[in-house]
Amino acid sequence: DYTKKRSDNLFISPLSQSYKGEITAMKKTLFRDALGGIVIGLLLSVIFSYFFAPVYHPLNPYSAVGLWMEQHHIHGALVVLYCATIWCLIGLLFSLGKELFKKDWSILKATICHYGLMILGFIPLALLAGWFPSEPIFILQLILEFTVVYLILWAILSYLTKKKIEQINHHLNKQSK
Repeated sequence: DYTKKRSDNLFISPLSQSYKGEITAMKKTLFRDALGGIVIGLLLSVIFSYFFAPVYHPLNPYSAVGLWMEQHHIHGALVVLYCATIWCLIGLLFSLGKELFKKDWSILKATICHYGLMILGFIPLALLAGWFPSEPIFILQLILEFTVVYLILWAILSYLTKKKIEQINHHLNKQSK
């Protein structure tokens, strides 16, 4: 039994060693993006609290989640921990979204998958973060606005990418002559 375990470890170990660098890089990226989500969420909460509240609230106290936490007398430290968790998940969602464009997919497929991931991931997380009211009509309006902004950004980035590709091709054609 010991020899079998030892031989399995000898087979798996070199394989896992070859991916160790990639796994470490992935962990660092996920940690960085999660931390980035927390930092951005914290900064936004400070800015919005400064302009719209007499005291600091990491979560909109009038949102559905904020009202629930207030009604249940949730300690402020737990509210901050809750918000940091949501902000962390938003950072990880955006990190995952970036990865879709690194796959060997067409730009259209990557864009559609990215849009779906963002709309299905970001809106629920934003609602849990207390950023938007949870009324159905507002959620439909948010989806429409999100879609319009997404399409505008997609068109701008597609145009800029096309121009960059044309510039690179022009430069390569010039060098080959």
